Amino acid sequence: MDEVASSLGISKRTIYEDFRDKEDLLLSYLKQVCEDRKKAVQELMERFDNVVEVFLNIMEIHKTATFANIKFYEDIYRYYPNVDAFLKEESHKANEFFVQFLKKGVEQGVIRENLNIEVVAFLVEESTSIYMRASHIDKFPFSFSELISTVMVNFIRGISTEKGIKIVDKYLEKQQIEQK
Repeated sequence: MDEVASSLGISKRTIYEDFRDKEDLLLSYLKQVCEDRKKAVQELMERFDNVVEVFLNIMEIHKTATFANIKFYEDIYRYYPNVDAFLKEESHKANEFFVQFLKKGVEQGVIRENLNIEVVAFLVEESTSIYMRASHIDKFPFSFSELISTVMVNFIRGISTEKGIKIVDKYLEKQQIEQK
């Protein structure tokens, strides 16, 4: 709390006026991060016609996002039980959301209907651990942007119908043109 107060240029007492302890401060922060993420996804869903386009735009957001190191989550598990419980509940809610999201994609004809949607939703949520583990590697051999793009584009293409694949390929063509 000394470091937090110092970096903000305020006293610890000021922090304790709003937060009981470090866990309360951390929980408040993570609740805001989750709320911001939900709002961003909702805005994308309102802006784009189908789930493949939403997926691709979520990927674009993640390409510039920072991911917490896996050690961060290990410490939460070890020292902050209320935060750990909150994150597990958020993960469960995200999984339920992805199941409905993917079902919508099946209805739209962009996601294959012969998939086990629960498994796919689980894989989407768990893919974030790939990025967290990668953040722990010294001298990472490629950029996080490249890692995210490669994993997500291949994943999205793998669950897409022919119609969905055409959307992904159009996105990739646009990316190649922009890179030149």
